[in-house]
Amino acid sequence: MPDKHMGVAEVKRHFADVVGQVMHGKQRIIVERRGRPVVAIVPLEDSDGLTPGRRLAAAVGFGGNEGEEFSRLMATVIKERRRRMPRRVPEIEG
Repeated sequence: MPDKHMGVAEVKRHFADVVGQVMHGKQRIIVERRGRPVVAIVPLEDSDGLTPGRRLAAAVGFGGNEGEEFSRLMATVIKERRRRMPRRVPEIEG
């Protein structure tokens, strides 16, 4: 089944229906802002459950103990970065 593309406003207006399409219809929704894809809403079973560090380790080709160590290192880096540089969340207008 091809991915379905929707704008942010449309997803917002029909969020319950979007969740139903993803959950029951196994549909993948690509959410676009100003015509550019920004996020995907996918069924839970399609998500790999990997942390960003594990995903990067797999992409680089680390495996086994090497991958675990890399993943731990990346988790520490991400945690420290978040602690030191909190990002402001933009307020939603409307």
